[in-house]
Amino acid sequence: MTQREIITYWLEKAAQDLVSARENLSAGRLQNSVRDAYFACFHSFSAVLIRAGKTFRKHSEVRSILHRDYVRGKKLAVEWGKHYDWLFDNRQKADYRPLVNFDLEQVKDILEKSEGFVLEMRSLTSGE
Repeated sequence: MTQREIITYWLEKAAQDLVSARENLSAGRLQNSVRDAYFACFHSFSAVLIRAGKTFRKHSEVRSILHRDYVRGKKLAVEWGKHYDWLFDNRQKADYRPLVNFDLEQVKDILEKSEGFVLEMRSLTSGE
């Protein structure tokens, strides 16, 4: 596989995650929507890392690179780093802590921001 094919794969996966997040939101499955929004951002940023020739093994490593190289490096706005952090922390809560609940309006907002994040990552992978 070429680098471009791998990038395309991750971006398509992010798009699928957003569709799933919207479907889960519509069905009232807020925890699943948060998880899917996280994975949309994770997959789209993974495409950015592939384009930059960076490798990673853990989700925490991806988060660290996002902050170290992209937010502090002024390639991404601080708001995207904060958004990713919220998703990272709350996806863990949704998956591993019992009785975690999210507010419908909060999840709608997070999903909108996640869609913006994915668009920003698409821009970074195309070199714009």
